[in-house]
Amino acid sequence: MKDFKSCIFLMADGARADVFEELLNAGDLPAISRYVVEPGAYREAVSVFPSTTGPAYTPYVFGKYPGRCNFPGIRWLDRRLYADRSKILSFRRFRSYIGLETYFMNSDASTDNTSIFEVFPRSGNILNELSRGVKLSNDKTRFSKLYHKVKSHFTDRTDEVDLLARRLLVKELGAMHDFIFTVFLGIDTYSHVNHPFHRDVIDSYRRIDETIDIVASRLKSEGRLDETLFVIISDHGLTQTHSHFDSLGFLNARGYKTFYYPNVFKHFTNADAGSLISGNAMANIYVKSPDGWERRSTFDEMKQLVEDFLERPEVDIVAGTDEDGKVRIKSTRGEATAWIGEDGLVNYRKISGDPFGYNGVPESMTAREALAASFSTEYPDAAVQIMQLLESPRAGDLVLSAHLGYDLRSHHESPEHRSSHGSLVRDHMVVPLAISAPLTDELARTVDVYPTILSLLGRQLPDGLDGIDLSA
Repeated sequence: MKDFKSCIFLMADGARADVFEELLNAGDLPAISRYVVEPGAYREAVSVFPSTTGPAYTPYVFGKYPGRCNFPGIRWLDRRLYADRSKILSFRRFRSYIGLETYFMNSDASTDNTSIFEVFPRSGNILNELSRGVKLSNDKTRFSKLYHKVKSHFTDRTDEVDLLARRLLVKELGAMHDFIFTVFLGIDTYSHVNHPFHRDVIDSYRRIDETIDIVASRLKSEGRLDETLFVIISDHGLTQTHSHFDSLGFLNARGYKTFYYPNVFKHFTNADAGSLISGNAMANIYVKSPDGWERRSTFDEMKQLVEDFLERPEVDIVAGTDEDGKVRIKSTRGEATAWIGEDGLVNYRKISGDPFGYNGVPESMTAREALAASFSTEYPDAAVQIMQLLESPRAGDLVLSAHLGYDLRSHHESPEHRSSHGSLVRDHMVVPLAISAPLTDELARTVDVYPTILSLLGRQLPDGLDGIDLSA
């Protein structure tokens, strides 16, 4: 095993595992092949729910699932603060990490998590909002990242932003950082405005490869290549969207006064429901309980609403919690309940049929066994992922996962999303992982990357991590 002294972490935001692997096998990513995969490993890794930028970064920054970092989505409502009239002007009642509220991301995350930037005090950060622990002087886009991301979103010129990320990364190579986190936005943005296989998207994969070539050549000339760990990974995949579901109108038509973005002032204090969308293929749905906003509505209390959602062709999975705190999961294929036992085992019990269409999954298993049993299915790790999400006090009373080809937000999206993500389906949940060190474990979750990096760089692992060291 090499004695790594530093790590360069490249986030290929929105990269699909199948596209990445196809380009790799075709020789279209020669630098990644030469400098990363050949001396190391390539794996498909299961991301987290919701499979969307922001929440799906928590595994890399904190080593934990987003639900355990209290990050249930890009948008969320804090029902307890919403119910507290004394907190009516609190900035923490609700959130959308689109625009200026992005800057609250670091303070919104649970404080009992050790960030990777705190583990490596000499860290650099480029275009990543989740940056708690980075010194101001080393957070190279702290004040400009919103401008660059807005520009990327609205101008269809994300290649310029990717080239900026490259220039900043190359410049920072001379600073001898222990860890550098760099985000490349092109794949995600061009996928949203076109589709995941568009030529602009493919060119974005190649720009990352060109970046690896430049960086590796520089490090090689300085004698630092062998002591530098490369990690290239994504946060989610994307699929093409042909239809948009008006979940806001759906709730309003049933008599709810629905809180939603961007018009948070319409029901600033008097909402009895909320529709908060992430990645557009996942939604946190909030419903005021008979006792008020202070507690989560149970799955049985919302039985009719669950059925109404499942009658829609856009909605694939609906999940919530029962009166005992166990997770209930339902689709047109069946219904199941899931919970973590006192022994730490994952329990998965079918009530009727199977909402994920699993075949032969044990009723009780370890977290790794749950991953192995579902890894090759259309819903990899789905039960574990729903459970972790619903641990967040900010999660919806119901969480929705959309069918392929559909999303859950028909209004207020500019430009129109032609591809979406966020759901539990395989194409959204499975991401590429390329790392320049051998791995011993064939199965991978994105939460495994944090402990693996720390182990390879000789750092002690903090307590309470959700993943394992894949190199052990």
